Amino acid sequence: MGYFKYASVSALAIALSASAFAGPDLDTRVHDLEKQMKQVRTETASMTYGAETASARPSVVNGYNMFLSFDVLYFQPRVGGTEFAFTDEDPAAAHPIKGRVKEVDFKWDWGFRAGVGYNFDHGHWDVFANYTYFKSNTASMVTGDINGSVIPLKGSEEITDDGSAAAFNFRFANKATAEFKLDFDRIDLELGRNLYLSRNLSFRPHAGLVTAWINMKEVVRYSGGTDLGNNTVHVKDRNDFWGIGPRVGVNGKWHLTNGFSFMGDASGALVYGHYEVQHKNWFSAEPVNCKANLSANMHRFAPTAQIKLGLAYDAYIYNDKQHIGISLCWDTQYWWRMNQTLTTGESPNLTPVSRVSDDMSLQGVALNVKWDF
Repeated sequence: MGYFKYASVSALAIALSASAFAGPDLDTRVHDLEKQMKQVRTETASMTYGAETASARPSVVNGYNMFLSFDVLYFQPRVGGTEFAFTDEDPAAAHPIKGRVKEVDFKWDWGFRAGVGYNFDHGHWDVFANYTYFKSNTASMVTGDINGSVIPLKGSEEITDDGSAAAFNFRFANKATAEFKLDFDRIDLELGRNLYLSRNLSFRPHAGLVTAWINMKEVVRYSGGTDLGNNTVHVKDRNDFWGIGPRVGVNGKWHLTNGFSFMGDASGALVYGHYEVQHKNWFSAEPVNCKANLSANMHRFAPTAQIKLGLAYDAYIYNDKQHIGISLCWDTQYWWRMNQTLTTGESPNLTPVSRVSDDMSLQGVALNVKWDF
């Protein structure tokens, strides 16, 4: 009897001891579980609850939630409406005409992009501001063959007519040169959220604003031939644009292994801006009387789109306190109806008959380095 009494007391003591130790451990488990549930669930606008998508942005230890981005750009611009002459096998430019059209030969040039961003703790959102700088200067030339001529496509053939008895219509030359200068500055401001849609696929939808300054200048000179001799006809066209508008897009990554991934970005914007357009045309032998100076400013929408495709690599450094991302991609952006320079008709008062209203693009290679800290 005493044995059973002793055994009952021992069992009770063991149960009370286990309960005492299990109590704090159970509370900890429940607290951790509640914390994890808050991380994976979200409350919707309809006051219901659902699963929250996992954040795909880099997470550094004890960081400042800041990141910097820098791109080295190697681009080639293309601008429509830059044809300035065509050749003909006849020295007098008589019909039938047989030759080829000459447009500006755009060269490859260097540029850069620089940006700064901040990662918010709430909702895993981020804000990012990015500045793009690119300039291009190029020159092109065409000459007539020994038994050929150069027929102008810029200016008016009546620019050589000063009303005197010696006046004539400028129809062809022996040489044509074109200089084209492009200044491109762009700022993008975007609010986005980087999230996983599956184990290996992440997207960062974003929306914001874009503003751009795009200045174009083309100077064409025609000289030589029986019409001009030692004189020159000059044509100078300017098209300066500034605009601002809404922009939306998405950045995507298909994560492979060991930090490598395929990346693809796409965005579009509708920019409303002001075009400052100027057309000048003059004859060197009579620069006072034989000249035209016209302006045609206006406000218009300029749609634009941008696409990037390439390969990326991501890695954490300094015990996960910093993150480095490197990508190499093909970068293309397109601007519709950006060139609004004037084309001059053959009317007695030298008035322009229409605008060029052609497109512009930038395409090339972009090497990006991104640092999260």
